[in-house]
Amino acid sequence: MTQRVVLEATRTSLWAAVDRLLPCGLHRWLVLSPAVLLCALTICQVFVTRARAEGPVPPSDQDGLRDRLREEVEWLASPDREGRGPGTRGMNQAADWIAEQLSKAGLITEFDGKGPFQNFSMTLEAKPGPATSNIAEIIGPPNADGSARVQSLQLGKDFTPLAAGGSGEFDLPLVFAGYGITAPAEQYDDYAPLTSKAANKGAAAILLRQEPQKDNPHSVFDGNQASQYAALSRKVANASEHEMGGIVFCNDASDSENALMPFSRAGDGSDRRALPILQISRELVSVLMTESLGKNLATIEKAIDETFEPQSAPLNGWRLRGRVAIDRVESETKNVLGMLRGTGQGFRTADGEAPDSGKGAPSGGEAEVVVLGAHYDHLGYGGVNSAAPGEKTVHHGADDNASGVAMLVEVARLLSHEGPFPRSVLFVAFSGEERGLLGSAHYTANAAVPLANTVAMVNLDMVGRLDGNKIVIHGTGTGSGLDAMVDRLVGTHAFDVAKEPGGFGPSDHSSFYAKRIPVLHIFTGSHSDYHRPTDTPDKISYEGMARITRLVADAVRELATSPARPQYIEVASKMFAGGGDRPYFGSIPDFGKPGNGYAITGVTKDSPAARGGLLGGDRIVRIGASAVTGLEDFDSALRKHKGGETVPVIVLRDGVQVSLDVVLDPPR
Repeated sequence: MTQRVVLEATRTSLWAAVDRLLPCGLHRWLVLSPAVLLCALTICQVFVTRARAEGPVPPSDQDGLRDRLREEVEWLASPDREGRGPGTRGMNQAADWIAEQLSKAGLITEFDGKGPFQNFSMTLEAKPGPATSNIAEIIGPPNADGSARVQSLQLGKDFTPLAAGGSGEFDLPLVFAGYGITAPAEQYDDYAPLTSKAANKGAAAILLRQEPQKDNPHSVFDGNQASQYAALSRKVANASEHEMGGIVFCNDASDSENALMPFSRAGDGSDRRALPILQISRELVSVLMTESLGKNLATIEKAIDETFEPQSAPLNGWRLRGRVAIDRVESETKNVLGMLRGTGQGFRTADGEAPDSGKGAPSGGEAEVVVLGAHYDHLGYGGVNSAAPGEKTVHHGADDNASGVAMLVEVARLLSHEGPFPRSVLFVAFSGEERGLLGSAHYTANAAVPLANTVAMVNLDMVGRLDGNKIVIHGTGTGSGLDAMVDRLVGTHAFDVAKEPGGFGPSDHSSFYAKRIPVLHIFTGSHSDYHRPTDTPDKISYEGMARITRLVADAVRELATSPARPQYIEVASKMFAGGGDRPYFGSIPDFGKPGNGYAITGVTKDSPAARGGLLGGDRIVRIGASAVTGLEDFDSALRKHKGGETVPVIVLRDGVQVSLDVVLDPPR
């Protein structure tokens, strides 16, 4: 409650207490006495202390705030939290702890009778199913006597399924597609000999690992260093773009051990491709090539190296048949919500009581809200997103993003002690950020308060490494008045600020800006410990965090009290997906909508996608000649084109295919 409310309550309670202590109205005669005045002040202090003890935790001095931030980051980033990886016990402990802290801060944590949690599912990992459900056999042309020619493959010795693919039965014709590379700039395309024959679409493509001329220091594929085309994920995406029905990887000649790859080597399966992806031993593939094409695998590889010409061809009469079973481990995870209710309308209780009953729960309506968010998940024990992929150990995530969560909790305490404000403030700790902004995407699709009533979103991600006075604030151009507000507040708090006007970036504010909500993202900069086990609490600047906490509290307070809400401004900004050396497109991925095609939640201002007529909600299914089934395919397809090209793009819009022409921009 506000200080004014506390003082008014204390004044009323003071007179009631004195009336009880001094009967017969005697205090009316003694009220001017210094002794009575001292007594009154003492009683006042008692009531203030009691009111604060029973209410939200009050703000403290800078040292107290700094010490609490340290304790909170150390707890969240402790090895006991297991890196707050999805599906871990530590992740659930963190969610419960955040909910408890928001409740202790005096926030409403009951939402539509479901408590503080907003649940959703995510895929944790893929595991091979039972051996009896993972079978494969090669079917050849009939023998001379007309009998069937079938060779069964032994799981773990002759073949292995890979997590990057899908489950189910298959019976597919076989083609050899070389290294599975399409590289226009290098004038090399393994699929060129196959694409002229429509019958090859839907076949299982045998693909060599690595790339041509691997030992040639003058090769166009980065000499004898692995280029981007050697990545298995690129080969999978390219096969998908060429509408292959399955993929069979085979070791190239450089692999002397001829070992089968680990199950997740080509990808963890999070993109849910449907086509089966297997690896078959080089020995078996070489025999197959000899019988079908009349030359063994080593001879074919040598021809590719010497001529730099693809040797791809259909294996007429040969098929791959079998079944793959991949068990995808799903986990329930949750966003954590707490509301500092504003003085506006639009709240009710489950039993219909008035908002001032103290039992209210947010229900949207006409109430306006400011969202303060931070993600609490991290990488657990590492995995595909780790910058130290070989280390299966706790990734503590002290800066990313225990720092943001601790700051969110402390801002909740500060503002709850001061509030209520005209607008509500919703505090959200997001899950699934590291898996592709899943938690914030889920929230914006299932908002606790209607997005139309969401005034702004402030995001805290990696706010623990203040270096001197330098902070970075993104989104300063996304809403009217935000730039001026930031300048004023950083001046008050003596920060040096680097401002980025755009509203898109690799954190949860992007999900809100894509819904046309003004955003600010507070950030203290990247560092060498990012996504590594070395992102530990001892490297955090807690004094700096305390200073930034005060800044954020001031910003949220101003947004919650200013008579005029900031109006959304569309800003042309850099995208965070892809980029680098591929042409610029300007679409905004919608990670909350998996499935066939590449779903987008919007397009950036003045981008090729915007000029071409793409809209939020579209699902891109083809770029040029390339089929698109997901983000990897989208990125790979764009790399086949150049800035300035006009590329036909097919999208699904409300279930109907729409063809658009997009003129690509140069890389950014």
